[in-house]
Amino acid sequence: MKILIYSDNPWVIESIEKYINFDYELLENVELTELNYRVDYIFVDMQVKNNGGPSIIRELKREKITKNIPIALVADREADEFQAKRVGADFFVVKPVSKTKLNKFFNLN
Repeated sequence: MKILIYSDNPWVIESIEKYINFDYELLENVELTELNYRVDYIFVDMQVKNNGGPSIIRELKREKITKNIPIALVADREADEFQAKRVGADFFVVKPVSKTKLNKFFNLN
């Protein structure tokens, strides 16, 4: 399984990685033009790069290779849930990420 994370903060990546309890390959901040293979899940930090997470999600949802991949917005606060829905994120989680929330995203019980 391949998981792509867009984040400038190592602690955000570590907080997601810490709760993944299955075999996976982690990819970090891969440019969309370089993404020539399928990933299974994508996490996008609310505060990443110059564009910000919502802009990245909009771009991912427009591209053929990524439009059907589940995307989670990793937000700073609960109030960002509206923004996540507006840009087409499939899931929403507030930092710090919890194991329960990640299991819901990965459809694990």
